[in-house]
Amino acid sequence: MAEAFEWAGQMGREWARRVEALDRQLAPAGALGLAALAPLPGERILDLGCGGGAPTAKIAAAVGPQGAVTGIDISPDLLAVARVRPGNQAAMFLEGDAESWDFEAGAFDALFSRFGGMFFADPPAAYANLRRALKPGARLVLTVWRDLAANPWAALPAAVGAEVLGPAEPVPPGAPGP
Repeated sequence: MAEAFEWAGQMGREWARRVEALDRQLAPAGALGLAALAPLPGERILDLGCGGGAPTAKIAAAVGPQGAVTGIDISPDLLAVARVRPGNQAAMFLEGDAESWDFEAGAFDALFSRFGGMFFADPPAAYANLRRALKPGARLVLTVWRDLAANPWAALPAAVGAEVLGPAEPVPPGAPGP
């Protein structure tokens, strides 16, 4: 899958290099998602597409030492950032594709993702696999973006860039991005 290759390669390295700025940009949506998740002490939570681990640290603080948070991401570079981020000492991090990862059945009370839940080659298979990893009645909170036209925070810079640089090349179906 091209998406996995990109995140495990140059794209993942660039995000890791710019992780602080990207975390600031994504923080408002992440905060809304974490508020909706409302992690409780003692819970076991899966952070899907955990990236550099900023939300993972917040979840770890909320679930406390009796709970557990597991972050999974396909980017070794982003996981390297997540593992040393303050607040993530007790978190477990998995490098791999959640679409095919062999999770323990019923291991998690909740699944959270800040912009990491929309990159699967086969979304129905991925979410069936993730469902198997959740306890009955588990919570699922995903922050996701819609197409560019529905996201002025991304559409405006793209429009300005197009005025200065000319129109962007058409994006092939399945390419990384919204």
